[in-house]
Amino acid sequence: MYKNIGDRNFFEHGILIDTERSDTEFPILYCQPYPDEEDRYQFGECIVDITDSWIDKKEVMKFIGMLDADFDPAKFAIACLEYYGAENFGAESYAYDWTRMSQVEINNILKHHLIAADDLDITW
Repeated sequence: MYKNIGDRNFFEHGILIDTERSDTEFPILYCQPYPDEEDRYQFGECIVDITDSWIDKKEVMKFIGMLDADFDPAKFAIACLEYYGAENFGAESYAYDWTRMSQVEINNILKHHLIAADDLDITW
């Protein structure tokens, strides 16, 4: 089940993460608005495997100020997404243009995922 890590309003800075499937591989639904355009978002369905050899763990941890003693796999996965970009974790899709989506289009995708309503102000 996806849980909200981002803003209560998914369309402001949306990050929904599924932490129940694995300790190292995290499905993430990611949404960022375009500041100059109304109802246009970048939206991606990503999977971050924090054990991928190309991920520079020290650099990503430094990027968010995470120490080894405080390592949180889910927070690290989100940091990887923000550090390297959603396109490096499968956000690009043949089913839709992930860089130019409307709220209605994203809602149509979200309604097919199991998402906890806690800390989230959204309906679809």
